[in-house]
Amino acid sequence: MPMDPEGLATWCFFPVDALITLSSVNPQQSVPTFVGQHGCVLPPPVQGSAMQTRVMVSGQAYRMNWEEVWADSKRHAMWLRYTLAATQGLIGQMAQWAFCVQHHTAEQRLASWLLHCIAQSSNAELNVEISSLPLAIRQLLVPLQPGMSQPGMSQPGIFRHAHDWGVEIQDGCLRTTAPNLLRARACTCHQEMAKPKA
Repeated sequence: MPMDPEGLATWCFFPVDALITLSSVNPQQSVPTFVGQHGCVLPPPVQGSAMQTRVMVSGQAYRMNWEEVWADSKRHAMWLRYTLAATQGLIGQMAQWAFCVQHHTAEQRLASWLLHCIAQSSNAELNVEISSLPLAIRQLLVPLQPGMSQPGMSQPGIFRHAHDWGVEIQDGCLRTTAPNLLRARACTCHQEMAKPKA
């Protein structure tokens, strides 16, 4: 079924080709996490009421009524195990991004985040509206756009040539074109999150 930005309150969603961002309602605590084809989005009472859910890339998703899952946990044991593993992966993603913010440059963080988005997507490239990205990522993108700089950045020209990154920014959209160029600029955080969990 189509992934709908509304009505996330009572359903558990398993994206097929959609990408969903999760962030804290408090901008000061925001970590740019997301869910793609290897994860799930649980109802707010489960994932925490302090989280915001937004559709970054619209697409297809399976959905289940979460109340029915809990009402018959034996029947839905497989789904519960999957959601537990996906939730653990999301917690690991949050921890890794929090580490990344503290220890890596803005350039490394942006490239690594885009690579992880591609890994979670069913498409070979990422094509998104910039307005749908988390605020923390949009702030990193500002210097990529010609003639613009980001206040407070120590290296305002670091993203001057987006095409050197394998990224195109046009008409308010971002499209990745060459993941190998992104990998050359990224830290290893996206690789850590892609490792299978023991």
